[in-house]
Amino acid sequence: MEIPRKIGIGIVMIVPAFVFGGAVWSWFGSWTTVFIFEILMVLLYSSIISGWPVSAIQKT
Repeated sequence: MEIPRKIGIGIVMIVPAFVFGGAVWSWFGSWTTVFIFEILMVLLYSSIISGWPVSAIQKT
């Protein structure tokens, strides 16, 4: 995957991170849960740009 595409995906992933981070804050009122959610978003972004689900399926 090219670098501009990775950056574009990262920029697009910022929107759900902000929206869902605010939703998590309103539901739970805890910065800890917001932080955990944001870490999950980073892991999701990392798996997308590394091609983890696709490369794992193609190897079998």
